[in-house]
Amino acid sequence: MHTRRTIAAMVTAALLSTIVAAPAAAAKPVKPPSQAERPLTPQEQAASDRKIAASDAYAAALASSGADLVSLACVTPQATTTDAAPEETTLSCGVPQDFLPVEARDQVFGHYCGPAVGQVIANYSWAMASGANKYTQGKIAGWMGTDVTGQTDAHSLEDGLEAATIKAPRRPSNWDWVVTDLRDRDGDGATGDELHSYVRSNVSYSNMPMAIPVKPHDRASLYNLPSWPVPVASPGHWIAAYGWYSTWNGGDTARTYYTDSSRDEGGATGKYWLPTRHLAALIGEHTRRFVW
Repeated sequence: MHTRRTIAAMVTAALLSTIVAAPAAAAKPVKPPSQAERPLTPQEQAASDRKIAASDAYAAALASSGADLVSLACVTPQATTTDAAPEETTLSCGVPQDFLPVEARDQVFGHYCGPAVGQVIANYSWAMASGANKYTQGKIAGWMGTDVTGQTDAHSLEDGLEAATIKAPRRPSNWDWVVTDLRDRDGDGATGDELHSYVRSNVSYSNMPMAIPVKPHDRASLYNLPSWPVPVASPGHWIAAYGWYSTWNGGDTARTYYTDSSRDEGGATGKYWLPTRHLAALIGEHTRRFVW
């Protein structure tokens, strides 16, 4: 059985020979994002490509190790104490999953969803005790420029996360917060498979949460965050992804777990989950990017 160290070695080896391919053409046209942000610079795109390559290598290592081969109903023969035929005992097989020990934080102002996500991630990175905060949301908002613009775009949130987690004990030594555009790289007309792979890599290989911006519950959307049951006119909302469940099969089995901070803004504060396919659609209806 492959250990995490073995898989890490396989990832490193795979990265040495990895060539990041250009994204495949989408299988069907997609509407433009509801809120455009500036394009990535060549240097930012290269950093994003490197992180995607690491995620791909991790996924390939898992596939070759057999770690993703799971049956929800294993049947193992077990001999009886008589001469009768062995009886079959059904054993429960664990579904692949992983979660990070994070705590949700309520945003202190209506436009502080970005700083609240930063606080959740900073507290995790610094291994803070339950109920304690490493930094105030006001401090993190200063790093993100939230009060200057009245909102937090992906690049500003990236800057804030860099400042809030630098030298933190749970932050990997070679870690770099990166903005990535969620694209249909395999041309299957969807991005849920890519997103689920990224979440798994970030949580299980890097042991870090990720920040995701969405429209939480737009009336025109087929999906919504479970923490936002009522439609709302929102310019966008940040959440922190901290866990995943099951393998991707194109349907709603694969899940992403997230924290929300919006108890006083029309949503709720706490831990929630939704099918990764739905979350990918919500990202696509907003800026089509995330920070990891």
